[in-house]
Amino acid sequence: MSKPPNALRFGDPRSWNEFARPDFDQSRRFLAESLSLLLADLLRSVLADASPALPADEGTVDRFRELADALEIPDSARPTGLGVTRAGLAKRCVNWLKLLLAEATAGNAGAAMREFLDALGLFPALFDSEPSARSRRARLTWLLTHDRRLDASTREAATALIEACEHLGVLLWPDAETA
Repeated sequence: MSKPPNALRFGDPRSWNEFARPDFDQSRRFLAESLSLLLADLLRSVLADASPALPADEGTVDRFRELADALEIPDSARPTGLGVTRAGLAKRCVNWLKLLLAEATAGNAGAAMREFLDALGLFPALFDSEPSARSRRARLTWLLTHDRRLDASTREAATALIEACEHLGVLLWPDAETA
């Protein structure tokens, strides 16, 4: 008499919750994608009225706090109250996004991900009024769009970064496109 197919199992079958729970790398990628979407929303609000010095709205600050809690960011020394500016909150998102992406893609980053990380490094040029910032904004735009114009405006650079942030999931989950 043959054994039933379940005879080789040891112990109770695993529950769906065990299978559905993301591992460490997946959690990091989800958090990076969430931070990039928050950054895109912040940049969109800055572009709407061209004022990065305005305070971030309550919903945006709450989203950052939730992500900071999930990341276990020791950001309690720096206030993230309702007085934080949109530019300041965007800079914090960029800093943590760069760290998350550098760790998540260590060694196996494709060209598009490296260009995105390089563009994040040029992020401060969006809020810089120095004449030399124009070339950094043009480089940021080139990295994300491969448009070689040297006169990229702040709006064009920010729009390119917004689009890249919204499509970060494709870079983080490349197999999802072919599945």
